[in-house]
Amino acid sequence: MTINADPAKDTPALFGLRSYLDGSLGNSRAFVLGALSLILVGVGWEASAIYGWVNPLFLPTMGEVGEAIVKIVSRDDFAHHLAVSGYEFGWGLGLSVLIGGILGILAGWFKPVEEFLQPIIIAVNSIPNLALIPLLILVFGIGTLPKIILVMLACIVVMVMNTAAGVQSADKQLMRMSRSFKANQFQLIRTVVIPSVVPYFMTGVRICVGKAVVSVAVAEIFGSTAGLGHILIIAQSSFNMPDMYAAVIILTAIGIALTQTAAVVERFFLRWRG
Repeated sequence: MTINADPAKDTPALFGLRSYLDGSLGNSRAFVLGALSLILVGVGWEASAIYGWVNPLFLPTMGEVGEAIVKIVSRDDFAHHLAVSGYEFGWGLGLSVLIGGILGILAGWFKPVEEFLQPIIIAVNSIPNLALIPLLILVFGIGTLPKIILVMLACIVVMVMNTAAGVQSADKQLMRMSRSFKANQFQLIRTVVIPSVVPYFMTGVRICVGKAVVSVAVAEIFGSTAGLGHILIIAQSSFNMPDMYAAVIILTAIGIALTQTAAVVERFFLRWRG
């Protein structure tokens, strides 16, 4: 039996569909197909709830969830919960980017620093964040500090590893040429290393945005008096399924919006680098 290695000959209909989509949708193809996927998920959800494919006790209709979202967002204390989660997210992510970026540059530039940090990075990266939440709450209470620490533990490792990889990818020939012109360490880092680090660093930031949102929400679920995760756990404990799904959707929407914002910033810095 012979296997044709040319996929274009095997799937002409698929490639014809792709050409049609490229021609008819153009630059809006990604948006249209993404919207279509969400519509299909919504249709499946609504059908499952209406026709009882999933127990209606556990899966409310989209209309009920929509009403719950409006109710939660309209509550007087929603701004407070959002501000608490935003505070924890902002401080955790900001400190992670700052500390992780500095340590990543040092680890990528100085071999002894990399060797010193490596066991710590491996250890922190190997510990499940969920396992740390009870310990952090026990030591620091249920305030904002344990949530910030959890975000940092989840994100600093990513920033250090990405930034160090960016430093090590710097053009060696360009560095030798810069040294031949008597460039010092600071000048090498500023003119050669940092432009090489930018794409790695910004990719790390984009990854960390999602990890930070998840860390804040999970930490608030385990122990908090305010925050979006607190809304979720209150709904779950009272078996209010529409509110629970609404809280999940709000968190997801915020995570998507922040991740897309980070992607836009990343593209800006990549254009600056180019």
